[in-house]
Amino acid sequence: RSGARGLDRAGKDHTLSLELENGHEEKSLSASGQGVEKKFSVGICVSDSASNLGRLMSVIEGESFPEGHSLEKVIIVASGCDTATLAFLRNLSDSDRRVALIEEPRRYGKAAAINKILDSYVGDFLVLVNGDALPATGAIGKLLLSISGNHRVGMVAARPIFESGGGSISDVLELMWTAHSDCSRQLNHQGISNQCSDELMVARAEAIHMLPQGVVNDGAYLAGTAYSHGYSIKFCSEAVVQIDVPKSFIALIHQRRRIIFGHLQVWKLVGKPPRTVETLLLTAPLTSLKMVIRTLGSIPRLILALPLAAVIEMVSIPAAIFDSLIS
Repeated sequence: RSGARGLDRAGKDHTLSLELENGHEEKSLSASGQGVEKKFSVGICVSDSASNLGRLMSVIEGESFPEGHSLEKVIIVASGCDTATLAFLRNLSDSDRRVALIEEPRRYGKAAAINKILDSYVGDFLVLVNGDALPATGAIGKLLLSISGNHRVGMVAARPIFESGGGSISDVLELMWTAHSDCSRQLNHQGISNQCSDELMVARAEAIHMLPQGVVNDGAYLAGTAYSHGYSIKFCSEAVVQIDVPKSFIALIHQRRRIIFGHLQVWKLVGKPPRTVETLLLTAPLTSLKMVIRTLGSIPRLILALPLAAVIEMVSIPAAIFDSLIS
């Protein structure tokens, strides 16, 4: 349903971004018109024990959204969850008419779960948030304001942060995520961003397309497809979301390998790579290095984490390329 909704209007609403490529952005009213209430849904994918969901739902239910924006539906896809988690989710759905629960007996992949959300949501916008993420107070509202005031904007991503546990791995993670945010901010200002982090993002209904089976980086695919149809992709650094991060270097290498594989996968599917620090290292290495140097200049103590971060990337990138070649 949602993919067709985006494709049907491609010729009419997607003639958008030549001005953005040159750094010019025209503010305009959303397609629904000034003064008309804008409705939105929230989509969440959870699995196993979904230990963060209680806190996440408390944030969503306690949020005061911007005037003129109405939360119509919260779709939760529960994949392979245990009995206690399902009982909690069923009770949540029974107590709030806006909560729609979709149960899967086992995990079929995040892309399949998100497609069920795309088939079920209602409204002008869809907010997607990872089940293990926790938006800061007001973050969802800031994303809604960023997208609803300009019909040229197809998607807006939040800025991920994490709780530092101290030690070398925290420094490496801080370097990686700070560089990621700095890259997103710079591309945002240039009007050439084509990817969203899926930890927390909002999408315009007309810009959404269904995910192919097995897509790993759903946010990058959704944003890349929207960008290819003429929408601009934005980054809102004021909208903050706390994320879960690996606790060991082995887990971090596995995560980096999968993320980079996902970017290469989107490159194949969409025709252009998501613009991130690591993909720019392959397509525009000087630009990528300048971004990293700028990040180190703003937080000099992270220079000590650079050699270890470089080793992790030197292991992860070739492994991801190998995975992409044999997939």
